[in-house]
Amino acid sequence: MRQKILPAFHHAPTDTRKVGSLIELELSNIGLQPTPRAARLSPSVRWRRRMAYLMQIAFDNTRRLERKRYLFEYRGVRFKLVQNNPRKRADHLLTIVPDDQAARENAFAAASEFLSALAWENGAHVAVWEAGGSGWPDNCPLQKAEPNIFVFPRIPFRGNVAGYTLTRIPHVQNEAQRIALALFREARASNNDYLSFLFFWQVLEVDGRSPEGFVDKAFRKHRARLRIDQSYISQLPLQGRTLGRYLLDDCRHAIAHIKRRPGKKKIDLDKPGERMRLAISTRVVEAFAKHYIEDVLCLTERMYLIRPRRGGFPLFVDNQTLRHGAYKQAYPSRPPRVVGPAKGRGRDRR
Repeated sequence: MRQKILPAFHHAPTDTRKVGSLIELELSNIGLQPTPRAARLSPSVRWRRRMAYLMQIAFDNTRRLERKRYLFEYRGVRFKLVQNNPRKRADHLLTIVPDDQAARENAFAAASEFLSALAWENGAHVAVWEAGGSGWPDNCPLQKAEPNIFVFPRIPFRGNVAGYTLTRIPHVQNEAQRIALALFREARASNNDYLSFLFFWQVLEVDGRSPEGFVDKAFRKHRARLRIDQSYISQLPLQGRTLGRYLLDDCRHAIAHIKRRPGKKKIDLDKPGERMRLAISTRVVEAFAKHYIEDVLCLTERMYLIRPRRGGFPLFVDNQTLRHGAYKQAYPSRPPRVVGPAKGRGRDRR
């Protein structure tokens, strides 16, 4: 019986890679160039491949800004800040990043550092977390982005103070300042005095110094600069000990360790007096943490939100850059608006 001989690529019709290679080889033999694979894809597939990622970072802020939306660049990452109703929804920081984990982590780190600086500048309670994200076309600018993932606030509503501007923030220049500001931010955002105390205490340990020694030295030499209400100190059961020793033994160690040596202070969470003592101690150690960041870590420089005079994207710059460039304020403060009497009111109806 005679057998019909088929071409080589017909022996394995299911192997599409071999078929494609043979076709490209035949086209090259007759002088034709094969079409690139990207061009052979359908438009919908090519659109999905070009899509970036719109990252949505949620945060709470008890110091409300003048405007509802801001655009700015911080640490090389461009953000859009959107304020929502603080009674119903958290605020948002939006940014467009490549769809990979490293880019997301870098953007979240920049957003967290910015919010730490904003909380420090305005004396606000700020909490931050990642809300999620979605695909975003590459040719669509950040100005058109709007949040679509809404979450409830994490800081209980206790009233807000409005009228703050996004004009300047602290200039974070080293890792110690960044970590201390992050701990300070989380301590003020916490609803638990025990957790807040531990975060404030960790601020005093950022550069490896002894927190107890720093507290005693600062309380002895810089008491006027600490801005501590003297009535708080008088309510603490020091019992002849220094303030640093009391905060270490009866607060830090008592919170961190449930089992104590005989004679050491134990915390009883069911006693109102004990809870009040820890609340007062937290306010005291907060003042020392703030003094530590300002004087020891030297967080005194500022960055300013400006825009190039010829136009461009707003960005934060330091004093040196500001002196050697032509810039203008990105978002000038709005003048106070005088509201007149409502229509139909105030008339003499006699």
